[in-house]
Amino acid sequence: MRILDEKNNKSVSNLTVLLEKSEAIQLIGYLEELILVRAKSEHYHLNNADYTKEITVALYSDDNVEEFSDRYKLLIATDE
Repeated sequence: MRILDEKNNKSVSNLTVLLEKSEAIQLIGYLEELILVRAKSEHYHLNNADYTKEITVALYSDDNVEEFSDRYKLLIATDE
């Protein structure tokens, strides 16, 4: 698992996510798509109602790490 605070460009070790039911349902759908579709560079953005908050989810593995930006490659490789 890798978590990036994009605003501060720092790896995060602990994160609490509080979702409304509709957001949780949407996140479950995105995760199911990621698992079933298995497209190498697929990712999803989960936003709150007014788009002021966002969670981006993607799957990474040795098979698709090259599809990510340099910043995410570093995060995946070093968790930094």
